[in-house]
Amino acid sequence: MNDILPAASEHWHWQAPEPRQLAELRQQMEEFNRTNIGLLSMAGSLQDGRSSLFPYITGAGDPAASAAVLLCGEESQRLADARLYYVDEDTTAAALAASVAPPLEQITPDRLPSPAGLMVFASPIGSYEVNSGGLGEPGSPPIHTPIVAVSWGPWSADRAAVQWVANTVHGREMVRPGERGIWITFYTACGAAYSAMAPDTVVVNAFLGERATAGEMLTSLHRAGRPELTWDNETVLFLGRTFPPAGSPLGTTGQWAQTVYTAWQLMAQTGQHAWTETEVVRRDRPGRKRDQRAGITGDGDVRVVRLRPDLRPPADATAKDRTASDGRMPPRTDFRWEVPPYRSPNRCLNTRLHATGGCTHAERIIRKHVNGPKGKPVRGIRGPVYVWDQVPSNN
Repeated sequence: MNDILPAASEHWHWQAPEPRQLAELRQQMEEFNRTNIGLLSMAGSLQDGRSSLFPYITGAGDPAASAAVLLCGEESQRLADARLYYVDEDTTAAALAASVAPPLEQITPDRLPSPAGLMVFASPIGSYEVNSGGLGEPGSPPIHTPIVAVSWGPWSADRAAVQWVANTVHGREMVRPGERGIWITFYTACGAAYSAMAPDTVVVNAFLGERATAGEMLTSLHRAGRPELTWDNETVLFLGRTFPPAGSPLGTTGQWAQTVYTAWQLMAQTGQHAWTETEVVRRDRPGRKRDQRAGITGDGDVRVVRLRPDLRPPADATAKDRTASDGRMPPRTDFRWEVPPYRSPNRCLNTRLHATGGCTHAERIIRKHVNGPKGKPVRGIRGPVYVWDQVPSNN
């Protein structure tokens, strides 16, 4: 846990932890799901309707409390099994640019970089405006809660005496018994909304109904033992289905899931379509022993995912996008990819065998090819282009 609490400020923005800190952070997150305050926090969120999935347990005396036990237990196991990933700023920006158009393929676990994982992004992949609970003052600028990390794992609705109600990218439904999917949990920075305020801003403690300052709220969150990354919401991507063709609105679990799935696609592409390269930061021996004592089954190594050198945008373009971003909402990509990546829905992966039918086809994310000097800015062409084959008259 941090010894120094982050200072509350209206200029606060997300600062991702160093990759080698992820293993210790994962251990804190896993443990928090097994504490009383973790269970109470989840139950309170369920009672407030801040969850996309609700398991109704037959015979449960308190539906929210029983659901919290189930959800926290499953999340604890996902985190314990997770392989760790850190996605750099440019790879995050590429996933955001490509995910403007939703994935076209059927959702499949083959896209997962590992069966279970915890992935932290150098920049937020989404955010939503906080406009309830007494936060802020009348007339103050909107407060945005950033989505900065995700965990995932295989999921199925096969628990006896449990009926799942889902409100996901696939719509609102009563989940059929035995339905299978990929569970994704979205995380925000602990106390992000309070950190974005001046410390003396008066807010309402939604948990107790009392008034307090933003600085006091931030301090209480950390004293309660909350890890740096805090549960915000979740979703399930049902296997064999597809994302809505029109995509999902900004600030929703659907939009964040589009970005995460697109990041998985970028990481999965190899050969001539490869986008990323991976560096492994090894967990030290004492850390591995601590993980074993805590029941962590993941190896503790961190995979740092970066764009390949030939695909990285110019440094000045990245700097311009960084300057235009506020650090709490998804980063700008206007300068990095003025001609953005696009999806090829049925790309042949072995053209030599195409004529005989021995090839395979899959969706690929393609970098737009533009002729001209490498590294020079490219302006997107909008509207028709007229070519004059003779000098026009004055008329």
